[in-house]
Amino acid sequence: MKYLIVNGMDESHDLEHEKANSQFQYTFFREIITQTDPNAEVRVLHTYADDINSFSYDDYDVFMWTGGLGNIYLSNQHNQNQLKVCEKILKLEKPVWGSCWGLQVIATCYGDKITKTEKFEFGFAENIEIIKNHYVYENKKNYFTAPGHHYDHLEKINSEFEIISQNEISIQSISHKNKKIFCTQYHPELPFNFIGKLMKYWKNNYLKIFNSDEFDNRLILLNQLEQENYFNRRLEIENWLKNN
Repeated sequence: MKYLIVNGMDESHDLEHEKANSQFQYTFFREIITQTDPNAEVRVLHTYADDINSFSYDDYDVFMWTGGLGNIYLSNQHNQNQLKVCEKILKLEKPVWGSCWGLQVIATCYGDKITKTEKFEFGFAENIEIIKNHYVYENKKNYFTAPGHHYDHLEKINSEFEIISQNEISIQSISHKNKKIFCTQYHPELPFNFIGKLMKYWKNNYLKIFNSDEFDNRLILLNQLEQENYFNRRLEIENWLKNN
């Protein structure tokens, strides 16, 4: 099987990850793919660097979309490139997974509405409830906490999709009714403490929201959550890959 991971980051945000001495988000997708399918061929597409017009999308069997740090409802070159790639991929009608930004790009291509949330989720999304049976959540508890970090969310769902999980803040996962498209607003691919590392890098931004003790305690909690949830955290993606 050939897998294409679409990097949701623009070049400036990838450079910020380098400055933070952090892994790129797509490396976690690659790790899960190769552990689930040892014979997998994996390629990463960077929409700011690759020729997205001549790229051979049809050479790939499965597509996965990483998180990003933008706002999909804004008009800029990065968003235009991401949406153009999304349209090309969706026309192939092959399996597609989207995490966080990936959900927002895919939903936008379907005409759904992405808006800023009233409450933000920093580091994790808690009390996520599975409200509809789906093989992706096989062996998952009905209520769970997952890595998550976002300012925007899916406000209105397209009739071609159904909500699979949610909490009081956001729709947390959706599935296409007839196609192999599954998206999460949270990040099952990312370690909790990976998000904590990035939060620490941008600490000054978060000290506008949390006091110093609250911020430090959140980082401690993220480390604890990763120790407790390593195998369970990735379950959705593993289940999805095994069924595609």
